[in-house]
Amino acid sequence: MAGTIKEARLSLPDRALRVFARGMVAVVQRPVVHGPKPALDGPAIFIGRHVGLMDPVILMVEYYHRLLHPLVALDYYEKNAFTRAFYTHAQCIPVDRKNHSQQWLEDALAALGRGESIIIFPEGRRSKEGDQLLPFHTGAVRLAALSGAPLIPVWNERWHFPKPYRLAIGEPFHVGAVPEGGMDREWLHEEAEIMREKVAALRQRIPLSQDR
Repeated sequence: MAGTIKEARLSLPDRALRVFARGMVAVVQRPVVHGPKPALDGPAIFIGRHVGLMDPVILMVEYYHRLLHPLVALDYYEKNAFTRAFYTHAQCIPVDRKNHSQQWLEDALAALGRGESIIIFPEGRRSKEGDQLLPFHTGAVRLAALSGAPLIPVWNERWHFPKPYRLAIGEPFHVGAVPEGGMDREWLHEEAEIMREKVAALRQRIPLSQDR
C-alpha cells in the first residue's frame, strides 16, 4: 500500500530510529488519545498545536506503519552534524524560513503524491501561551489546496513527566474551493482561521485533570 513504511523501503538507520522512538514513547510518554483516532489509509496533512519536541514523534508512533514527514525549520535542521543526521533519518522536511524558500512545498507535495503524509505546525513555532493558539500561517492551506489531501487537526496538551502525554485527533476535512482568481490573501487567511478553530475545538475532548 502506498505511503506505508514497507512501501517506502527505509534504510536501516531510518528504521532503527523509528524502533527506538516507538519504544521510548511507550515507556516514557505513554500517549493517551482522547476520543476516536481516525484511520489513515492515504496521504493526509496533520495540523497541530506545537508545544514540545515530542509532538511530531507522538504522531509518527500513533501511525507507526505509515510514513509521516514532519516539517522542521532549516536553522534547527542544519544546526550541527547531529541534527542534520537525526532529522534526515527521521524523514523530516526542512523549511527555510529566513529566505522564504518554497522548496519545502515542492518536497511536501512530492511526498503526498507518493501516498505519504505531512505533519505541519501552522503556528510557525512552539507555543508558550498556555492553552491559547497563536495565529496560523497559510502554508498548510496552500499545501492542502494544491495537493487535494485532507487535513487532520490535532490538539497536543503540554506534557509533564511522569504524566502521560495527552492529545486529541480530529476527523479529516478539506479546505474550501479556491476562488476563481486564485488563492488570494483573504481566502488564505480565512481558511487558516478555520483550521485554527478546528484544532482549538479538540481541547474540549481532554479532561482538565491529568489523571488517566
